[in-house]
Amino acid sequence: MVKAQVESQIKVRDLSAAKITIAPAGHSSWSEARTDLVSERKTKLRAELEAELGATSDETAIEEIRKTFNAKERAIETDVDNTVYTFSATLDIDYNFLSK
Repeated sequence: MVKAQVESQIKVRDLSAAKITIAPAGHSSWSEARTDLVSERKTKLRAELEAELGATSDETAIEEIRKTFNAKERAIETDVDNTVYTFSATLDIDYNFLSK
């Protein structure tokens, strides 16, 4: 009863449902950021693959080279997906319920 009386006399704002969203800078979504990170890391690998394929003409060697590079590509994707990124932030809230 006392709580109801105090709430009726003072404006009370419930901030328990407040939310903050973090988005990657320069990208429209996290999946787009992931795609760019993976692509950036695979560029050098693809150049190496082309050099290796250009140096051989044996079909079985070509298949082995492709298998090796496919495994390396999957390793890159796994590494990007499992890399932990940290950030620091400060949130300043100026809340004066008496002025409203």
